[in-house]
Amino acid sequence: MQMDDIQTRMSEIEKEIETDGADLEALNAEVDQLNARAAEIEARANSEKELRAKVAGLNVKPVEEIEEKEERKENMEIEKRAQLEDALAEYLKGRATPEQRAMLLSTNATNGTVKVSDIVDDYIWTDWDKSSILSRVRKVYVQGNYSVGYEVSATGAVEHTEGANAPTEESLTLAYVEFVAKYFKKWIRVSDTVLALKGRAFLDYLFDEFGHQLAVALENAVVAEIEASTLSAKVTNPIDNTAAMAGFAALSDEATNPVVIISKTNYAAIMNARATTGAKIEDPFNGMEVLFNNTVTGMLVGDLDGVVANFPEGEDFKFIVDENSLAEQDLVKIVGKILAAIHLVRPNGFAVVTAE
Repeated sequence: MQMDDIQTRMSEIEKEIETDGADLEALNAEVDQLNARAAEIEARANSEKELRAKVAGLNVKPVEEIEEKEERKENMEIEKRAQLEDALAEYLKGRATPEQRAMLLSTNATNGTVKVSDIVDDYIWTDWDKSSILSRVRKVYVQGNYSVGYEVSATGAVEHTEGANAPTEESLTLAYVEFVAKYFKKWIRVSDTVLALKGRAFLDYLFDEFGHQLAVALENAVVAEIEASTLSAKVTNPIDNTAAMAGFAALSDEATNPVVIISKTNYAAIMNARATTGAKIEDPFNGMEVLFNNTVTGMLVGDLDGVVANFPEGEDFKFIVDENSLAEQDLVKIVGKILAAIHLVRPNGFAVVTAE
């Protein structure tokens, strides 16, 4: 109902008051409602008027000016990142100037717009995420050594009728996995020519080499842990088109997202055998995703969510630059390392399938 409608109805009510038998109480209540609605309309009109006045008084900047400001900010970020990369490269060489050290310190503060850790992480996460195995392993960051408990055996749940004798008390057996971290390391010798590289060129050379190699070492450590763990089910079966299902049959209920880990050599042998013998089975891996690692001797089947990697010092790998040991050869030794402990924590979360 708008203001015109309210005025029309008020005129009608004024006439109805004079008629015999008019319900004055009802008319009085209706007039109150009409007055309230009129006040609401008037208040809204005043608010809109004030808002229009505010909008009219705004000094709105053109779109071009806003875009130009954003472009300048982006260019400043790029320039700042380049300066940081130069400073970080010289720091890793042990040659950073006081100004460069101060820059690295300030960019690690909470008010920095570009952080050194962001630059390093761009390299590290790329290598970590490229690994189909490491990207599925659970990661924790507990300082020092610690233990993870797991259930060895327990009495299962039973159906119980109300009023019947109480079910047998649960018999529960627990055990623990001890996480003791150790260093994974790689060291390389670089020439003065490499040390002469500036900024991103040096970081690309260094981080790509260390990031890839340390990721490979950690991935191989995951495989070795699964193969050696007493929590893995041990299955004897030829490594052929029946191996994946033999391993799958030995898994516990907790292995909800199993994968197959196999060497490329064994994978090729299985697939070639299917092609030459006309094996009827459509997929020897029954839809499970196949991941490759050439250190696997047989086949691993299980859920990588049951593997935990603890990084007590975080996932950033550390560098040690030694300019003295090989100085007479004009070489510099650079050591990259990361502290980690990797364990399988679920009984029968993996099955290790071997031919013998």
